[in-house]
Order: sequence, then C-alpha cells, then structure tokens
Amino acid sequence: MWLGDLGLRLSFFQLMVCLPTIYTSVPNYSEQYNRRPASQHPGAGNYVRDYPENRQLSYNRPGGPAKFEDPRNAERQPKRREYMIRAHETLSVGGQNKCRIWVPPDTVDKYSHHSVIQKDQANHLFMIEVCCTGYSASRLMGVTVCRAQCSCQNGSCRRPGECECYDGFVQNDNGDCVFACPLGCQNGQCFLDGSCQCDPGYKLDETRRYCRPICSSGCGSSTRHNCTEPEVCGCSKGYQLTDVGCQPVCEPDCGIGGLCKDNNVCDCGPGYNPKDGVCQADCYQKCDNGVCVSRNRCICDPGFTYHEQSTMCVPV
Repeated sequence: MWLGDLGLRLSFFQLMVCLPTIYTSVPNYSEQYNRRPASQHPGAGNYVRDYPENRQLSYNRPGGPAKFEDPRNAERQPKRREYMIRAHETLSVGGQNKCRIWVPPDTVDKYSHHSVIQKDQANHLFMIEVCCTGYSASRLMGVTVCRAQCSCQNGSCRRPGECECYDGFVQNDNGDCVFACPLGCQNGQCFLDGSCQCDPGYKLDETRRYCRPICSSGCGSSTRHNCTEPEVCGCSKGYQLTDVGCQPVCEPDCGIGGLCKDNNVCDCGPGYNPKDGVCQADCYQKCDNGVCVSRNRCICDPGFTYHEQSTMCVPV
C-alpha cells in the first residue's frame, strides 16, 4: 500500500518539475503571426489594413491618453522675423515676456499697455516697458499680461511662432494641428478602440495618430524633399520648388544684401550684417522695427511708420 502512495507522489513531483519546460516550449502563435510579411497574410493586397501592425492599440492609462511627439519636430525650424525679439529690445528684470525700449515722447501713447520707466530729457527719449516682439498685451485684473503669438488653429501658442496642439489633435508634417483618433484621423478613418486605419496610398506616421502619403521609390535623402501625395515628391515646409529643385524660403526676403541659404536663415554679403533676422546695411538711422536696406533708407515693418526726428519706426 505504502509503495503505491510513494509511486503517486513521485509521479506528481516529476510533473511539477516538468511544467515550466512544457510551458516555455509552447510557441507564441500571436507573435509569429504578427511577424509574417504582409504578402503572407490571407487576402493581403498592396496595403494591409486589418492587422495589428497597422493599428494603434488603445490602453486605459492613468492620466488620460498618452501624448506622442513626432521625433522630426524635435529640431525646430528658425522662427519667422515677426516673432523674433529685436536688437533694440532689452528684456525686463523678472521676465514675464516684457521688454524695455527707448521711444520719442510724442509716440509713447501708441504703445499698448506701456509703463514709463525712465525719461532722458536731453535726448528727448523715454524708456518704456512693453510686451516683447512676438507677444500681445492684455489687461487681467489690472495687470498687463503678455501672451505669445502664433498662427495656430486647434492649439495654443506656448512660445512665439510655436503651436502646441490641444488634446485630441496631433501636429502633422506641415505643422498643422489635425484631428487624432478617436476624434478623427487625417487621410484615414478611426475605430472605437482609438486605432487609425489609413486610406490606400497612406501609412501611419511615427506617432500612429495620422496617416502620411507613401512614395514607394522614396524622395531622396535630402531633408528639403518630402512625399506630399501618394507617389508624388514635393518640397518640405519652408522650401519651394524651382527650376533648380527645392530652395529655402525666408520671410521676409533677406534683402538686396543677402541670400536665403536655409529656411529663414540669411547669408549676408559684404557691407551687410544680420540684424533681427535680415541682412541690413550699416545705417546712420536707428531703423528700429524696420529694415535698413541702405545707409540712408529705412523700410518699416508692417504696422509701423517712420518717425523723422528719432529715425526709428513707431506704431501707426
């Protein structure tokens, strides 16, 4: 009798020892299936639309949906001149996006929500504190608040010229904030689980939140070229197509003294120096808020007019 019990106990012990080996020997069919190339999936055509590798899985994570950022957006393009703090502006102590500038006394009231800091009667100038270029002034509970400006839809301006998309939107290749799943999917359609299925000729981007066009032969290694439509290569944002390929665009133009060598980057020639993002000549005028195109010619920025006595540009 005791021999029979001993045999059963030994058999049970052997089974327990072998179980881990048996478990690890079972193949993971789901992994093997997902590793199969698209051509081996049943019913696959030119574009595989119904398999996990083309789907964004949705997980219930604490704190809401995860925020993805396209790695190509890590290196920001140089800002346009209209958002750049100018050379004549001095950042105020304490920050708050305020700057101090010298202006003629008769133009002080043209500056929105200004504060007079100092008066220089000898040179007929007042130092005032205003919002720096790229920021707009507003009053909140009796305090001047300077908010960043940018051309931004479906997002907010975190810095001048830079847009941060609202929740539910994602930045596409052009820098626009477009619907992201489950609200929508550019060049595709969404499912209730938050996944995005691309239209024919498109594929999911790195964030798996919108679809970008496919150019099967590629568009070369240059960052100036981009796939703009299915099987159509065009120019990346900041470049325009010319007879000699994609050339950079500078806004505004670098002027007669410079050449646009990259997106909003000017290469200045002899006698001209980079100032406020533009090549400017050595000028006897101050030409603040403008561009000095020659020694005695100042062209004011939009919204400014030339002030003869101070030789600078002041708000209209």
